[in-house]
Amino acid sequence: MLDLTYIIVAAQAFVLALLLVPVARRIGLAAGLVDRPGGRKLHAAPTARSGGMGIFVAFFATILLDIILIKSRLVLSFVPADIQPFLHNIPYISDRILALFLGATLMFVTGLADDRWDLSPRLKLALQIAAALPLIATGIVIKAFLPSPVLWWILTIGWVVLLTNAFNFLDNMNGLSAGVAAIAALNFYLISRVGGEYFMMGLFAALFGALLGFLRYNFPRAQLFMGDSGSLFTGYLLAGSSIMVTYYQPGTPTHLPVVAPILVLGVPLFDALSVMYIRWRNGAPLMQGDRNHFSHRLVALGFSTTQAVLFIYLVAMCVGLGAVYLRWLPWVGSILVLVQTVLYFLIIYLLERTAQKKLSNGERN
Repeated sequence: MLDLTYIIVAAQAFVLALLLVPVARRIGLAAGLVDRPGGRKLHAAPTARSGGMGIFVAFFATILLDIILIKSRLVLSFVPADIQPFLHNIPYISDRILALFLGATLMFVTGLADDRWDLSPRLKLALQIAAALPLIATGIVIKAFLPSPVLWWILTIGWVVLLTNAFNFLDNMNGLSAGVAAIAALNFYLISRVGGEYFMMGLFAALFGALLGFLRYNFPRAQLFMGDSGSLFTGYLLAGSSIMVTYYQPGTPTHLPVVAPILVLGVPLFDALSVMYIRWRNGAPLMQGDRNHFSHRLVALGFSTTQAVLFIYLVAMCVGLGAVYLRWLPWVGSILVLVQTVLYFLIIYLLERTAQKKLSNGERN
């Protein structure tokens, strides 16, 4: 019964996204939010990049609708008994919820403006930092057993900026950023379920459903793109909400569950950090787009674009599921999960390096 409740929440967001994303496409075309082919772009025709509107509205409409229904007691009798006592605690965390939603909305608006007018990287960075400040102001910070609040603030801002940009970087093939974000939301849902964090479960279920509804129009063939409005909103929401989840509680065998978000979000982090390293090594601007992303490197190995996206989905799910079990594992088991995660990405790196060397040798011969 518990999971059925959240399946209904996800279904609400899914249906709303199915209805709203086509509307967002028409709005995008009318407003000039269009991604035109050319350069490093893979699509052949002008395509609306306004899918983020559908995701944004479907997510918030689902949250708002369910809060109204619960407050009006229209569906309270259908809510599982385990959840009902926690509904009374929502007002006590309303400031934190509003801070998260305020920052997410700022990122959505920033993305819309960037889709329309191509904002400068410095302005986008400044707005991303500004979006992290409401989290800090309401105590949503990464402590990680560090002693200084200043370190908490710096780490929180860095995490939000890195993840927000990581999902923006990942939005380079049909279905990639939205699909990886949906997998991350599912894994965070499972982690929240283990900890009995019922509001966070609802948040992740709503995001999961909204992203699946968008994917209906974006993968494998794209009728529209999510645009920066979608990728920045999704990246920020996952970054901020991942901080709100409780990973360590008294009685947990080790402190290692605090690294669970790094595992769940390992794919976008791997893509962002590896592509920035490649740009730095080549002397290219760190924020300038190119064809060196994880997905592009898989295509260079011989994958089709659809195969590359599906492969990355599998990696994201395998790595993320390992994080779900960290709460129960002793030191040896936890370390083995971390080693296994590193090995996943090491295998991918070695495959990429071997293929690159063969391609380079072939070109010289």
